[in-house]
Amino acid sequence: MRIQILNSLPALEVLYETVNEKMTCLKDGSRIMESFNDKIEFRNVSFAYPDRLEVLKDFSISFEKNSCIAIAGQSGSGKTTIINLIIRLLDPTKGAVLVDGVDLKDYKKSSWLGRIGFVSQDTFIFHASVRDNIRFGLEDVSDEDVIKAATIANAHTFILNLPDGYDTIVGERGMKLSGGEQQRIAIARAIVRNPQILIFDEATSALDNLSQSLIQNSINKIIKDHTVILIAHRLSTIVTADKIIVLDKGEVKETGSHGALIAKKGYYWSLYNNEKEFNPVAKLGQCQ
Repeated sequence: MRIQILNSLPALEVLYETVNEKMTCLKDGSRIMESFNDKIEFRNVSFAYPDRLEVLKDFSISFEKNSCIAIAGQSGSGKTTIINLIIRLLDPTKGAVLVDGVDLKDYKKSSWLGRIGFVSQDTFIFHASVRDNIRFGLEDVSDEDVIKAATIANAHTFILNLPDGYDTIVGERGMKLSGGEQQRIAIARAIVRNPQILIFDEATSALDNLSQSLIQNSINKIIKDHTVILIAHRLSTIVTADKIIVLDKGEVKETGSHGALIAKKGYYWSLYNNEKEFNPVAKLGQCQ
C-alpha cells in the first residue's frame, strides 16, 4: 500500500509505504494547518495493533511549542508508536491526539506534515548530488538556502571537501559518505524545509561519539526556534531536555527534567545508571 504525501521527507514516505496492509487507510481531514501555535496533546490515548495487546494505555501528555521534549524508555515501551501517532501514520484506538486544540484527524495530512521535519536513525540518501539530496522534493529552494541548511547541520565543510562539492554524486544509498555524513545531510534536508516541529527518532544511536557530537551540535543550533521531539536511545544525549517523558510498557512512568528525575531516584534514575554507554559531553537536548 502506498500513500502519497505532498512534499514529504523520504523517511516519512517510507513509513507510509510500509504500513501493515491489514490496517485501514486513514481518512484524510479537510482542515488546513496554517501554523503550529500552541501544543500537541495526547488526551487519554490508547493504541493497540491488530491482534496485539495495547501498546499505549490511557496516555496523556503534551508537547509544547518551542520546547525540547525527550521520550525515553526501554525497547517496546511505546516510543515509536507515539511518533507514528504524531505524524498520523496511526490513529488512536481510544482518546485523541489534538494539535492546537483540534483533533489531528480533522487536519489535511499534507498540511500537517508540512510543519514537520523528520530525521530517523535510518537515513535515505539517493544516487544523486548532495545538493539534490538536501532539496529532495522541493523545486523552489535556492543554492543559498541549501548551503545555509548544510551549515546549520555541520555539513558544509565536509561537503566542500568532496570531489565536486555540492555537485558530488554520493552513490546508491550514500555509499560514498560515512554514517555521520549521511545523517548530517538528512538533518540539512529537514532544516531546508523550515519546519516548526523537528522529530529526531534515535538519530544518533548507531554513530560513533565524534559523529554524534557533531550532529548534536547542529541540533543545538536550531533548538531555540523549534519544537523538538527526541526519541532517546542513549539517555546521556537528553540530559538538558526541557521535559523527559519516561515510558514503561505503554504508560507514563515518570515525567520531568533530567535533574528532577535523577533526584527522585526512581525508574529513570535506574535506567540512567544502568546505561552501558555514557558520554558526559554529549548533550543532544541542549535547550538554552
